[in-house]
Amino acid sequence: MEENQENKNEQIDENVQNEVNEQNNENVQDEANEQNSVDAQNETTEQSTENTQNETTEQSNENTQNEAGEQNSSEVSDKTVILNYSSEELKNETKQTVEQIKETIKSTDLKKDSKAAKGFFSSFFKNPLEEVEKCASDNKSSFLKIAIITLLVWLIALFISEVFSIANRYIFGVYGSFSYFFRNLLPNILDIIKVLVAPIISIAVLSGLIYIFNKKKDKSFLTIASTIVLAHIPVVIADIVNLLVIFGSGISKITSHFSSFCSVLYTVLLFFAIKDLSGEAENKSYFWKFALIMGIFYVVKFIFSYLGIYL
Repeated sequence: MEENQENKNEQIDENVQNEVNEQNNENVQDEANEQNSVDAQNETTEQSTENTQNETTEQSNENTQNEAGEQNSSEVSDKTVILNYSSEELKNETKQTVEQIKETIKSTDLKKDSKAAKGFFSSFFKNPLEEVEKCASDNKSSFLKIAIITLLVWLIALFISEVFSIANRYIFGVYGSFSYFFRNLLPNILDIIKVLVAPIISIAVLSGLIYIFNKKKDKSFLTIASTIVLAHIPVVIADIVNLLVIFGSGISKITSHFSSFCSVLYTVLLFFAIKDLSGEAENKSYFWKFALIMGIFYVVKFIFSYLGIYL
């Protein structure tokens, strides 16, 4: 009996042990399954996050490219508008300039305008920089008639000087004669035309460069041209004084030095005239702008010299 009881107890212990082992195995299996499920969920979440990030990045790149394309097209459109505006503005400025010159010539009163010119020149010799500044800041072309009178006097002086030079060379020279003069009549006429055209081209080129380099187009072309003509007054005086050579070639020693002196005064006046027209406040930034304008002008001057036109 005791043996049977012991056997039963052992059997019970084995059964209990087996049940415990089975229970442990089931728990371990469940934990493993749960872990696998968690890992699978984590992988799915990571994959979803990566996909979302990739989609966001691609969308951002597409938006950036589209914005860049729109920006470029906008810039091209703006440049086109600016170019079209500049060309239209130039056409309108040219038309207005021609019309205003015609009206000014028609309304010219010699007596009245000559008195105004006398008053201007007396003020100019007292304070030339102030008068140039007044002309540069004038928007009504009040100085246009004075500029036209100054230009006409300059052209007359150059015409007389060139005619005398041609006559002295082809008629009154050692080998000169009227037949020799008439044989070279066409070249002589061309020389006179070149001399008279040179100041006009010079003023037009300088005025055009100043108009182009001005950021604010608040100055009309006629205002700029009038100011540049008035800045040439020392050169005009020098060319008038050069007419004294007609009375004796020895005077040229004096007139040549006087012309050099007037050239220096003209450069100073031109410097301040362009500064007033440009509206530049600081000399540091303006100096190089002036150098650039004059550099381009001298390139144009060099080109015209090959045509026999000396600006």
